[in-house]
Amino acid sequence: MLFLRIGREFKEVIKIIFVVTNRRLVQDEDFYTVIERVAKNKIDYLILREKDLDYDELISVTKDIKLITDKYNVPLIINGNLEVAEEVQAYGCQLGYETLNNSKEKCLKSKLKIGASVHSVEEAKNAEKIGVDYIIAGHVFETDCKKGLKGRGIGFIKNISNFVKIPVIAIGGINKENVTKVMESGARGIAIMSSAMKKNNVETIKCIKNLINNKS
Repeated sequence: MLFLRIGREFKEVIKIIFVVTNRRLVQDEDFYTVIERVAKNKIDYLILREKDLDYDELISVTKDIKLITDKYNVPLIINGNLEVAEEVQAYGCQLGYETLNNSKEKCLKSKLKIGASVHSVEEAKNAEKIGVDYIIAGHVFETDCKKGLKGRGIGFIKNISNFVKIPVIAIGGINKENVTKVMESGARGIAIMSSAMKKNNVETIKCIKNLINNKS
């Protein structure tokens, strides 16, 4: 495993890549085919983020995805729904800051890895105090997923990294052209969505992985 858990903390081993799903970005391919191709090429973590699905739909999709991630030994993290994550025995759960803040005790009792999505230094500091294992911070650059919204920039990641000890994972518009600067800003890893859901995802992931590990 790329992160070793000590209490509720992670100990960094190498730089990592999270892939975040969005089946609506998949074009001319089956969603599960894309996920299998990504998992087969040894990504580090997969976050299943399909926010429009109801509980039963999410359970069904999650079980199918978990068959793939288990096959390739990729830890599966469920976005936004701790109940689903626990029911399918996922590796972890990724929660928005407000959701985390409103369910602190429940999250802390969970045996799963808990991540928080944050958008400010203050949120990052509070998430660390609550006891999450890592944070995903963004968005760093403008991205297709958040069109028209200006990215917070490299300085945002640097500021957060200076204030927390838990791993900071950067997200938002990260690609092979800018990933080196992101890692130099203090991020322990990155999360990608748009580029990972496209047909050339394998080449993109391999390139980014090589770049960030050269900076580890």
